Amino acid sequence: MTELSQSESRWPHRLALLLVLATYPLIWIGGLVTTTKSGMAVPDWPSTYGYNMFLYPWQTWVFGPYDLFLEHGHRLLASTVGFLCILFLVLAIWRKDRTQILLGIVALVLVLVQGVLGGLRVVLDATTIARVHGCVGPLFFGYLVYLECRTSRRWQAMSPVDSSLGRAYLLRSVSLTILAFLQIALGSLIRHVPATMQHQSFRVAVLFHVITAFLIAGNALLLLWLAFRDRQANRHIFGVAVITVLLVVGQIVLGIAAYTVKYGWPTFLPGGANFASFVIEWESNLQAMIVTGHVAVGSAILGAAVMLAAYSARCYSHSLNSSKNSAPPTPQASAKEVMA
Repeated sequence: MTELSQSESRWPHRLALLLVLATYPLIWIGGLVTTTKSGMAVPDWPSTYGYNMFLYPWQTWVFGPYDLFLEHGHRLLASTVGFLCILFLVLAIWRKDRTQILLGIVALVLVLVQGVLGGLRVVLDATTIARVHGCVGPLFFGYLVYLECRTSRRWQAMSPVDSSLGRAYLLRSVSLTILAFLQIALGSLIRHVPATMQHQSFRVAVLFHVITAFLIAGNALLLLWLAFRDRQANRHIFGVAVITVLLVVGQIVLGIAAYTVKYGWPTFLPGGANFASFVIEWESNLQAMIVTGHVAVGSAILGAAVMLAAYSARCYSHSLNSSKNSAPPTPQASAKEVMA
């Protein structure tokens, strides 16, 4: 691996890390906007009640209604993330780093698409756009995690690891990433229920959400076992695998809690008698924080899965080629070797 100089490697990674740190709270606030139904607190876009978004009186924003505070704050933080994406791309162009230029362009396109989706969700007040908006946000966050990995010194220090588990680890980490995003899409459908959706269809969506949760848990545990076996070769991957399993366990608990505070104790779980007297307080602070936390942890799992997939591709991608090269020869190939 070619070592980059300190001046070349630090600033792109600092910006990428700052993007991750700024985007995750944005997902929290965006989830809170949806939970509290604050998305239409500002009826126009890209302006705010006729003002330029950045010139809207801060006193009205800070000391105004809570839903206005959330929605306008969500817009300002999203704009900050957009400016950071522009700054990353400008830095990449200035450094003439083609790889980072491409990465920066993708990040900027994603954040622009997400911003337009958020605006259209307000202007059109469309549930379908809200669901797509709820999926693109975590997708963008996952991409930023990949950007942070690619620009980090950890990435540069990683070298190919010779392991018989490499192929399994790479495939499992990719499947975990796909499952995590699918789970977010299912969660977005459950969260933004169409007015025309039948009760039976909603139950089917919840069932698939639960099944996917178990598939994610199984993949995460298998990845942890694989990482434990190779922990001496790559401790970074083992550490992320541990965090992923902890996030998944916490997410399952949050999922049960989120369903309970919205609909009551799940009938498919034992222990319902203990919650017979539980009273659902609709749109309470407890309900808002649990449901929003469930949304945010889902994005964290996607980010961890992306990190696992990125690191495993960095360390084990050669395992795919070696497995192909080490495949047993075909009868035709063996005959040719004998004739030679």
